[in-house]
Amino acid sequence: MLSAMDGVLSVQKERFEQLLTDVGPQWIGAEHIWNSNSDGPKGEAMVVAVLDTGINSDHPSFADIGGDGYDHTNPLGTGVYLPGSYYATVDASFCNDKLIGAWDFVASDGTVPEDNDGHGSHTASTAAGNVVNGATLIAPTTSASFNISGVAPHANIIAYDVCDDGCPGSALVAAINQVIIDASNLPNGIAALNYSISGGGDPYNDTVELGFLAAVEAGIYVAASAGNSGPAASTVAHLGPWVM
Repeated sequence: MLSAMDGVLSVQKERFEQLLTDVGPQWIGAEHIWNSNSDGPKGEAMVVAVLDTGINSDHPSFADIGGDGYDHTNPLGTGVYLPGSYYATVDASFCNDKLIGAWDFVASDGTVPEDNDGHGSHTASTAAGNVVNGATLIAPTTSASFNISGVAPHANIIAYDVCDDGCPGSALVAAINQVIIDASNLPNGIAALNYSISGGGDPYNDTVELGFLAAVEAGIYVAASAGNSGPAASTVAHLGPWVM
């Protein structure tokens, strides 16, 4: 038998795993909502705030027109963006009708909300990135192309750069305050705040978690990551009952 031969440590039956990250919307059943008659199909007319490492403003996931031909509508009006944001104060080319605002709260990276890590663009595109046809993954010996999409591909995005080498609490609290201000400046507010950063183990004594409570009181749904540790329940992050 092969398993008994010298030099053979293990023999296992062949199995085929399935790709997951590029089919996230299907995995959670988003298509059932997309195809229903509910308000806001695919996130249309909703705004998502993303607190992370910034955003790659020129990426197709954040273009005005998505790969499915959807032309985004700016809730503030074309060419009008959030007052005081990076677009309004520094670079008029940074935003569009999809990416309607961007802020930087980490002075050490030059106060430019362009993504300095890639993580922020990853989370923003997962939550509300456009349909992108033929996104290509290139490896040393091969490449593969897929059609990808965020869960709410027709939603608008506001990016808040709160991390450099780390994510200082002062930047996080300032950004949450700005999210609430921005919500008040939008005709339909901000639907969701996406937060894929650690913390929240002691929510009643944590200024960031209490900031989330204020955001929820302002009508914003807060989605925070459970963390990358486990499987013990004690490793779950963001324990405040006001966040999802």
